[in-house]
Amino acid sequence: MEKKGIIRIFEVFLVVIGIQIIFSIYFSPNIVPCFLLIFLLNLVWEGNIEISLFLSFVSGIIYDTINKSIPGFSSIIFLIIVYINSFYKVRSFLIRNILVFIFSLMYFIILPMKIGEGFMWNKQVILKYSLIFAILNVIVEYFVYLGKILKWKRKDFFTI
Repeated sequence: MEKKGIIRIFEVFLVVIGIQIIFSIYFSPNIVPCFLLIFLLNLVWEGNIEISLFLSFVSGIIYDTINKSIPGFSSIIFLIIVYINSFYKVRSFLIRNILVFIFSLMYFIILPMKIGEGFMWNKQVILKYSLIFAILNVIVEYFVYLGKILKWKRKDFFTI
């Protein structure tokens, strides 16, 4: 990969971190989608496997810092999800949304577990919130995919 591509990935990564922090601060922490997970999934589906594995570790540490949880727990989950997705070459819009839903559901089912103590909530509450989070992540993935398809052209931007 060329140097400009790597720099561009890290620029987008910083923007995604900013969006995640803003949403975590200004919205209730119970309803915030995980923008970092969506970014990592899109990055690995584009073929940037090594960078996405590194950024999954960094994203997990940042996400744990934002949510005041055990440092490294989200990193492990992100690494596993990115590694599993490194074997997929996803191009279809439907398959992308299904995989975002499945892996978001998996992430948010594992997230409320406290190491050594088990789950913090009962099963129904975990399932309810996991479905809500997974649906929110699919909605965000829809807008990300839409933004990739509908790239604006500078010359047509101000025309009516």
